[in-house]
Formats: sequence, structure tokens, C-alpha cells
Amino acid sequence: MARTIQKPRLAWEDRFRKPSVDDLLEPFNKPVRHLIDLARERLSGFDGMTEEVAWQGIPWRWTFVYRFRDEAPRAWAYLVPDPVKPQIALPLIPEVTETLRIKRLSRFIRDRIVFATQVNGVRWAQWEIASKGQLDEVLELAACKHTVLAASA
Repeated sequence: MARTIQKPRLAWEDRFRKPSVDDLLEPFNKPVRHLIDLARERLSGFDGMTEEVAWQGIPWRWTFVYRFRDEAPRAWAYLVPDPVKPQIALPLIPEVTETLRIKRLSRFIRDRIVFATQVNGVRWAQWEIASKGQLDEVLELAACKHTVLAASA
């Protein structure tokens, strides 16, 4: 009888073993890893923000979760280190989307907001991290979100 050899699971997929940050970032080539490091640095840099690695279920698996002042019922942002297509997700509440000038946003940002899945009034917008320019646009939106939430706190 032939033995089947199982491929080792990526740290990102292994629900039963919490990975270190290095384990999560290992599959990425240098340019993508640089983008993820930049995203982590900028997201963690907002006042009152904390970062943790938490299991989010399928499809996000082990994800960097950002919480604003640890008091919100849901996370402020998610950085999903999917080895195929890393992503940033921003749950946008109506107070944030009402302050945005949707027509002035780039199509890349606008389409993801407009067509985002909506649950209980929250738009779950997410973007792939493919280039520094796109990452900068998403992080500008994150800065707007932070400004609105910090003002209402």
C-alpha cells in the first residue's frame, strides 16, 4: 500500500497552533512582505490602536486584528496575511461612510465600499495589497476612519 505524504500546513492555516508574526510572514517574497510590514506599522501607529494575531475562521484564518481603544464591539481593521493575496479589511459604520466624498475617491477604493457586503449597517470593505500606491489609498481611508472615530470617542 502506498503511503501518502502530507504537505506541511502553512502557519496561516493551522487553527490549532497560534503562529508568531514571523511564521505568518514567512511565505511572502520581499516586496510583498515590505507592503505588509508597512501596513502593520501604519495601522498600529494610530492613537489608541492595538494589534493582535487572532483566528478569524475561514477564509481569513490567522489575521492581524486592530482594535481601537479595546472597547469597540468589533475590530477596527483586519490585515489578512493570505499567502495568495494579502488583504486589508475595514468595517465601515455609517458615521464614517457619511463623511466620505464617495465620488471623489478613486475607483479602487470607491467600488469596494459601494459593493461591500453590508451587515447591520456596517460595510465590510476589503482590498488586496498589490502595490504601495493602492496600500497608501487604503491607509488614507483608514486615517479618515480613525479621525471620525477619535472625534466621537
